[in-house]
Amino acid sequence: MTPEQVVQKQLDAYSMCDLDAFAATYAPDVKVTDGTGKLVCEGVAQLREIYGRLFEANPHQIALITKRIAGGDWVIDDETVIGRSDNKTRNAVAIYRVQDDLITHVTLIAKIAKGA
Repeated sequence: MTPEQVVQKQLDAYSMCDLDAFAATYAPDVKVTDGTGKLVCEGVAQLREIYGRLFEANPHQIALITKRIAGGDWVIDDETVIGRSDNKTRNAVAIYRVQDDLITHVTLIAKIAKGA
């Protein structure tokens, strides 16, 4: 698979709140950081804990890509998440590194949430 296909598979699983399919796109030692470089999540077990709670609380959320740039091991998505239980739209830029068909690193840069 190309890095773009791996990221799309992850996004599709996110939008279906399918924790097993979502987690399967990540390397066992994945690191997720915020825009300042602060570690948000390390390892697929912690990723499953965080996103398991998120999916349970927001079973109707959908992630949409407004722009995607792909090159080499990297995929950069401008993402919008709708359908959250608090009725707020969330926007973020996600920078993914994909190696050996798994996401090994993600940097999430959140934007301001907008009321629905």
